[in-house]
Amino acid sequence: LQRTLTTVGDTRTSVGVCLRHQVHMYRYRPTDWSQLSIGSMDIIQPDEIQAIRSEAAGENRPVLMMNCNRYVSDQFPNGELYVRWRTVNQQMLDAVDGKILWTLPVQGQPLINGELEPLDEILAYWYPSHQAFLDMATSDLKDENMEARKELVEYAIIHRVFGDNPPNV
Repeated sequence: LQRTLTTVGDTRTSVGVCLRHQVHMYRYRPTDWSQLSIGSMDIIQPDEIQAIRSEAAGENRPVLMMNCNRYVSDQFPNGELYVRWRTVNQQMLDAVDGKILWTLPVQGQPLINGELEPLDEILAYWYPSHQAFLDMATSDLKDENMEARKELVEYAIIHRVFGDNPPNV
């Protein structure tokens, strides 16, 4: 993968005072096109998809997807693109009995180990099974969801964890 970072100022010396607009996103561009690219920056990891398929074929336990997102300027949380994406996204979740357990606006990053990657929101998506998560890829709303996501999401990383015991607050 090739990584490009564009910054205004030296973030290595000004991380503590760096404003959101001063650090721009990493753009990961595949050099190995066997990785499936969904949008301008989304890369599905083939090994991870295989692990999800294997889990779906086996125990098929619930899964919790922790989404860490940054959006284009002025869209979170009430912009037209964000509202459109969340509406379609919720319909897709409803179709597979998934839930958004929480959506949290990021207030800051008190500890940084590595490169600074500002975020706007962390969402916890719970699916009753790994297969339910995979079924979203065949949804009639998939294309609409991905188009809205492509326009809206500037940076994202999703962490997969077992959802057998999701937190309750």
